[in-house]
Amino acid sequence: MPKYKLINFPVRGRAELTRYMFAQAGVEYEDHRIEFANWPTLKPTMPTGTLPVLEIDGKRISQSQAIARYVAREFNLAGDNNLEMAQNEQVMETLIDIDTEIGPVLQEKDEAKKAKLRKSVFDEKIKTKLKYLENFLAANGGEFFVGKKIMMADIALLASFDNLRSFFSLDEPFKDFPKLAAHKDKVSKEPKIAAWIAKRPESPF
Repeated sequence: MPKYKLINFPVRGRAELTRYMFAQAGVEYEDHRIEFANWPTLKPTMPTGTLPVLEIDGKRISQSQAIARYVAREFNLAGDNNLEMAQNEQVMETLIDIDTEIGPVLQEKDEAKKAKLRKSVFDEKIKTKLKYLENFLAANGGEFFVGKKIMMADIALLASFDNLRSFFSLDEPFKDFPKLAAHKDKVSKEPKIAAWIAKRPESPF
């Protein structure tokens, strides 16, 4: 088994999907968290000047999606055939579209404008994409996004819920999407994932 070291800031953020998948796969890794104050010194040493970074026996892989998809393939969470892999990917790409919509909200400095933008972006853009995701789930019978077992797409929805709740100050981002809400609850109660949630460090997002 390779030695894994996941490097990120002391937050859940874009590394949490990978942490969830390591947990689900039962794989040991070093969860190395860099303090923000140390980042300017460390930034030039990273492959793309960004985090997270995954070290695999000392070899570094950058970009959160590349990391997540590598881990999914390594531990049988990416799909059992090309069609299932594509179905996982369509969920992942839709979640990336949601992340893209969050960008302008995070960049807005004026708090009054940010509050208004937060509501309009969620109501007018993100809800549309959540409906797409609910349709994907329903098309596969409602239990999993792909096939008949938990995969990357299912775990990624849980990670996205974490982000939406933090960035949009919502207790229940999926309240208008009962199938997604039920699915998120089910995945969060998977024994290994639930164990990780119970022990992970507290962080603002």
